[in-house]
Amino acid sequence: MKTHSGNLPFKIDLRIGLRPALTALAVFAMIALLACRGGAGEPGLPGEPGPQGVQGEQGLEGTAGAAGAAGSRGFPGFVGPRGPGGLPGEPPPDFSEFIGDMRNAVTFVDIIYSQGSGVRISPTEILTAEHVITGASRVNVSVEGGVFQRATVTGYDTDRDLALLTLDNAAPGLNVELPFANQVFANLSQRSVADIGYEVALIGFVPSISTNTPLVTFGRIGALWEIRPGDFAIGQVDAAATNGMSGGGVFNKFGEFLGVLITSSSFDGNVRYVRFEEIKEVLDDLRAGSKK
Repeated sequence: MKTHSGNLPFKIDLRIGLRPALTALAVFAMIALLACRGGAGEPGLPGEPGPQGVQGEQGLEGTAGAAGAAGSRGFPGFVGPRGPGGLPGEPPPDFSEFIGDMRNAVTFVDIIYSQGSGVRISPTEILTAEHVITGASRVNVSVEGGVFQRATVTGYDTDRDLALLTLDNAAPGLNVELPFANQVFANLSQRSVADIGYEVALIGFVPSISTNTPLVTFGRIGALWEIRPGDFAIGQVDAAATNGMSGGGVFNKFGEFLGVLITSSSFDGNVRYVRFEEIKEVLDDLRAGSKK
């Protein structure tokens, strides 16, 4: 009913109950949506792979691990079969192989008041002991038991008891060589020319027995030393020697010339010789005419 002013005699408050109604409506709509949702469809095709990402930085190096324990020792291998035997070696040298020849290299030295021996080192040169030719300038020499030849006392050294004789005419026959050194290399091995205990042969004349054939005695080297003053290289052997053998030669079992026999010691059966090392040291002076 309207009043005279045209307005209703009362007011309707439309705000009353509007918010709860909207909330209820929303809930109903959601329930209806869920109720109307169909079943799950088939999975779609896979999409294209995306671009490769940037490689990350290398990580830090880890710490070294502890060393492992040592392994056990392996089983030794089996010994192989023995190889074939080698060819028999050469027999050891023997004095009998050269003594006959070496005798021809030793000469008999004769002067009016002395007799002795010498060793040929060249067709015209002979080494002997100085005390054999003391005071003489010329001597007689028998080569290989032949007739005497004249020789000159070219030089001598009284300290070493050495002398060098020079024949007036060269004589054919055997000469000895002075070893190059005390060490010799032969047959893939090395050995000494002279050493303590080595067997040696002494060759010299004994006038009371023969002036044509020298005597040979055998023994061993007992000492090698330097005589002071002067440091003279001297050797000592236990082979027998007697008057007339002074100036003769001392040889080893290889036929190598070790030195010149010079004197006997104060006790029997031991004699001394000038070693080849000492002879080489003074030989040029003797050849040059040194007399001292």
